[in-house]
Amino acid sequence: MLLNRNALKCCSGQLNCPRRAFLPAKPVGCGRPAVTRNSRRLAVAVKAQEQEFGLAPAKPKTPYGEMLQYYLRMEPQLFRAAVDQQLVRMKEEKDAKDAAAAAAASADESGDEAGKQQRSKSELVLYQRMEEVRAMEVRATLEDLMYVSILEKFVLLQVEMLPRLDGFVDAGPANLVALTEGIHSREALELVREHMLGVMGAAASAKFSTELIKMSKFQMAQVYAASIMFGYFLRRVDTRFQLEAALGVLDERSQEEAVARLERLFAQADDLDVSSDPDAPGPIVDILGSQEEEDPIPSSSSSDSSKASSSSSSSSSSGSSEAGSSEAGSRPRGPVRSDSSRGRSALRKYIEGFDQATMIDTARVVSAEGAALVERQTTALFGDIKELTQQMQEAVGQDVSSAEELYSRIQRAVQTNAIETVTMTIATQRRCVLEAVAFGTFLRDVETSVNTDYGLLTPLPPPTLPPGAAEDPRMGV
Repeated sequence: MLLNRNALKCCSGQLNCPRRAFLPAKPVGCGRPAVTRNSRRLAVAVKAQEQEFGLAPAKPKTPYGEMLQYYLRMEPQLFRAAVDQQLVRMKEEKDAKDAAAAAAASADESGDEAGKQQRSKSELVLYQRMEEVRAMEVRATLEDLMYVSILEKFVLLQVEMLPRLDGFVDAGPANLVALTEGIHSREALELVREHMLGVMGAAASAKFSTELIKMSKFQMAQVYAASIMFGYFLRRVDTRFQLEAALGVLDERSQEEAVARLERLFAQADDLDVSSDPDAPGPIVDILGSQEEEDPIPSSSSSDSSKASSSSSSSSSSGSSEAGSSEAGSRPRGPVRSDSSRGRSALRKYIEGFDQATMIDTARVVSAEGAALVERQTTALFGDIKELTQQMQEAVGQDVSSAEELYSRIQRAVQTNAIETVTMTIATQRRCVLEAVAFGTFLRDVETSVNTDYGLLTPLPPPTLPPGAAEDPRMGV
């Protein structure tokens, strides 16, 4: 029998070979199948990938953001504790930094000239650069924390977010009821419907939602960003509207009457605190319910007047307790008065009463982190906005003389694929708009929570107001 060289070396001891190398193998099919550690890991990974929830395509920029996203996907019970812990740590670090800066400022004011001379110019420059790098790291971590917190709200609604939109997009069905009624109040839903009609036109109310629409990515990115800003604006306005409605100062009265009404409300609240029966109906219900009696809600049901008055009083009492924390959590609730039978909702009439300065201040993003997240989400879905803008400018040209010519050139560029385009159904476009509005609403909720409880946001400078316009001090971060 002939043996090869390796077999001879193994027999002579020159080659390290297992003792059972030349034993006959088991017949195929006998015994348990071999399951290695790698195969187990692969099976777990495949199973986790199949069960992953559809989150936004944007990726975290920091290691802590990656850890939070992992918690949100795989260990959701640990997510909220990790977020709160990191926020507390960042607040403590900020407080320590502010205390050190105040101590240094007081030392400089005391006239320590010797200490100033000992600090060389290079040391000061190096220290300032280190502080700038650290501030950038803290801001990036805070942005990731806020972004993943927004994604958590979509997970709680059990609504998967859209993937990156390229070419033909088939996103599949989505829970549009959760994207609307699960987020916005009744009054805000009417404005959301008007916004969809404004950005989608007749396609928003089309009966057949499977019809395909082809448009430029630049146009769709503009619609998505505008819808985010609309949702952000809507949350700010609706929260203010619900709070004033709950306090009974929504109707058009003088400032003195509104102050007197609030004083009576606070006095009755003190009396309710010392009541022996906490469940007994107190005078607060009568105060808040008197507004409903002065301007009753037109009802289409045939119930008697006593049942209607009791239901309005109960909704008023529940709204007064929830309006204060509505912006930092779920959708705001409270006593709202619908004017839909007369053509306009009460919230729309409330917004139309804003002056120019209040409208400008309300429609802006108040923090640098919020503005960065709007850009991050839009870029993750559609690509670099600057490149899309440059493509559109090159395709349209600079010699456009009318709006009709601009529209025709854009349509020609879309048909010839001269610019990047996206094709989707009407249902997907509707879902895209509603997701953007929800993203803006959640952004405002997270922004308010972070700033109210921890004070970590970087405020943006206020906008330049036109001459003669006074800024409303009630609207801010």
